[in-house]
Amino acid sequence: MVDLDVLVIGGGAQGLWLLNDLTKRHYRTVLLERHELGGGQTCHSHGLIHRGHYYDDTDMMIILNAAAQFWEAFVDEKGIRKLNPSRALAGFGPGTAVQRHTYFWSSAGLRFDTCPQLPPVLEGGKVKHLFETEEFSLDASEIIAGLSRDVDYAAYKLDDDEGALKFVLNGKSIDRVEALLCGEKVDFAPKFVIFSAGVGNYGLLAKLGADANSMPRGTPVQAQRKNHMMVLRGSQLPMMTAVFPIRGGLQGVFLCPRTDPDTGQPVWLVSDHNSTPFPMTPDGKSEVGSAPSEEWVKRMLISLQATAPELFAMGSIDGLEAAVYTGLTSERNFGVGQHMTDLYIDPLGFDNLLAIWPTKLTMTPFASNVALRFIRPKVLEPAGEWPTVEREITTPAPQVAGEMWCRTEFENAYESKTSWSPYSEFLDRWNVKG
Repeated sequence: MVDLDVLVIGGGAQGLWLLNDLTKRHYRTVLLERHELGGGQTCHSHGLIHRGHYYDDTDMMIILNAAAQFWEAFVDEKGIRKLNPSRALAGFGPGTAVQRHTYFWSSAGLRFDTCPQLPPVLEGGKVKHLFETEEFSLDASEIIAGLSRDVDYAAYKLDDDEGALKFVLNGKSIDRVEALLCGEKVDFAPKFVIFSAGVGNYGLLAKLGADANSMPRGTPVQAQRKNHMMVLRGSQLPMMTAVFPIRGGLQGVFLCPRTDPDTGQPVWLVSDHNSTPFPMTPDGKSEVGSAPSEEWVKRMLISLQATAPELFAMGSIDGLEAAVYTGLTSERNFGVGQHMTDLYIDPLGFDNLLAIWPTKLTMTPFASNVALRFIRPKVLEPAGEWPTVEREITTPAPQVAGEMWCRTEFENAYESKTSWSPYSEFLDRWNVKG
């Protein structure tokens, strides 16, 4: 029997951030991950650390801005590079009540300045009011590598088997967790358990019989949503991080830069504010396909062309390539139209369990801080961090996942990515008129 203060299940950015926070405070903590570290929601994220310029909600701006300070410290500590070489941009279309939005920004303590000059790629487009902000983009795989660097000795690869985890309950407490690691059963006796497995939280909760709400009766405790990303690659793309809210004729565009490791060319990850409900059983089955619809691709291109028309001007698309991918985001669900889209932390009636659903990467450190406040009363005296040598378990740590846009073409029940295509062929593939 392996005695623990805390057992964390799920090795994305949230689980690893919490593992770091717990280890620094000398809690005896182990993390289990079934696949790759960061291989779920984290790897298909655009990596935007934003401060709320997109929203009208001052409270949300304050929370995001505070959480972003933790990311600034993390970037400095780990030596991780910000992907935008200059300040990020936030743009509005004509007729927008700009003074109202900048008033909210000032009230929330967000730093911003009027952009002195419109970037050439935005000239002639819908953006008429442009501001420089302190938001930035990060490579998701670098985030995971940085978070796991000092705690990988406490992370273990769970066998990829439906029976790899079993929970033994004592009333409303998790008394013991049986895990298969490299084919061998290991019994953990944790004082506290954290579910931070993203979409995988649903299957974990099903093992506890806690996958449905009591009211409305029978509704799943978790909802999934398909999030699509359009990926552009070409030498004509400027390296910029930008947010264009849904105002003044703009349809909402998030834009984050990358550099292609094979060609060295700039890459844009482009998404909108929309996501599609994805009803799913605990074992990952769904009647809805994972690929985006032609309607989404057309809508995304219309928004992008209205925002950055110079990119698509005659002759400008030479050498431009495009692809799309889909990943799932999970969130706490309370019934039709009543899901939490930002962050939710729920013990679900258990005495020593928390399930965390952070749908925004920026909120990760905030969620970890809240989880610590739940753990402290249950673990009054930390037993000391998990040993780096002479450990009770010696099976290897999971590998770090690469970002989804770098993968080759694939499709499964809940994720998909197309191959790169010349832009004209991409339009033909999705039945879009140029």
